[in-house]
Amino acid sequence: MKQVLYLSYDGMTDPLGQSQVLPYLIGLSQKGFRFTLISFEKPDRFAEEKGKIEALCRSYDIDWKPLIYTKKPPVISTLRDIRKMKKLARIQHREKNFQLVHCRSYISALVGLDLKHNKGIRLLFDMRGFWADERVEGKIWNPKNPLFQFIYSYFKKKERRYLEASDAIVSLTTAGKNEILSWNLPHVSPDKITVIPCCVDLNLFNPRKIDTDLFYKKKLEYRLNDRFVVGYVGSIGTWYQLREMLLAFKHILRLKPEAVFLFVTKESPATILEEAKELAIAEEAIRVVAAQHQKVPGFI
Repeated sequence: MKQVLYLSYDGMTDPLGQSQVLPYLIGLSQKGFRFTLISFEKPDRFAEEKGKIEALCRSYDIDWKPLIYTKKPPVISTLRDIRKMKKLARIQHREKNFQLVHCRSYISALVGLDLKHNKGIRLLFDMRGFWADERVEGKIWNPKNPLFQFIYSYFKKKERRYLEASDAIVSLTTAGKNEILSWNLPHVSPDKITVIPCCVDLNLFNPRKIDTDLFYKKKLEYRLNDRFVVGYVGSIGTWYQLREMLLAFKHILRLKPEAVFLFVTKESPATILEEAKELAIAEEAIRVVAAQHQKVPGFI
């Protein structure tokens, strides 16, 4: 039995955890890997979804060790969370003697790097994207602020350390892989990097499995009958360009005045409605729905 520690600063009760993490772990657990999963959960979503995720993990022999994500005070709360993750990871390693630590993105890789250096565990750096640059581009970190400039520089240095020290790297895109290789880093060869794009569970997102009765019921509930519907699924804000999407929808309204923009997201409806109001888009043309992961295919 191959013992693997999977570290994620994203929650399994978040839509992202259910769409991008658990399907992989379930598939790999069926191929003989034994996972211990440490994740950080938002308190409200954890209270709502905890039982479902526990049951799912139990049925596939995934040992889920959830921790509670903290947001305040900024930076300090993250440092505390990292310390909690490191402590729990070391405790679990003493019990299970992990052969591999799989780190999802940069925060988790801080702990994975510690385990690699101090415990000799092989490290898989699942980098996703260039996280520090994304934080700046998404205006989450202001590089003019000395604190965030320091944090940015810190993680850009760590980024190179992760890439060099890891035993394997996952990039979401070939463009990302080529960018890394252009840096000519020691110990980073093309065969060390595997490109694995984001995927979808085709058993769940299957048009033939949509409940037609529920479909028509929802169309009536959200007043979508005989309307041209523009749809969006996922997070809102930062690099997701809400304003640009609404501007595009405003052009659609000129062609199809009865059009409706349906957002399936767990973000606050006020964020979308305020932006729409600024662009003189009537509230009646906007729908915002918070749906559990398994119900998203029906809304699509």
